[in-house]
Amino acid sequence: MRKSARFCAVLLALSLVLLAAALLLRGRLPGSWSGVLIGLGAGIFGASLSGLLMRRWESRNPEFAKQNEIDSRDERTTAIRSLAKARAGDVVQWCVMGIAWLSILAGAPLWLTLAAVGVFLLYSVLSLAFMIRLEKEM
Repeated sequence: MRKSARFCAVLLALSLVLLAAALLLRGRLPGSWSGVLIGLGAGIFGASLSGLLMRRWESRNPEFAKQNEIDSRDERTTAIRSLAKARAGDVVQWCVMGIAWLSILAGAPLWLTLAAVGVFLLYSVLSLAFMIRLEKEM
């Protein structure tokens, strides 16, 4: 779903508020809150600025916008995107298990290892549940 230019502008303003708050409250915030605010502000800033620039580009190039809309709804493109997400998820799943093994070898706290294993199991269970659901729907 495409976001409107107004929504992107509001997000851009929100990101600037977060960045300003992080800089103004740097010494007064506990722990790493300043870093969290900077990270959120920078991430939202990049996404909203990208959305606004894409909107501007599409308004100046209507043939590009039309082709982009067709490509985004194309059945083949959707299938490719889904397959890419599935493969990326498999890679991330095994990376999480690698992190679990590294945390064991590094002597990290048990909760960290169990959290990594929990994420691995959650991914496996969700994959199975979605597969069963999609088989019933199709």
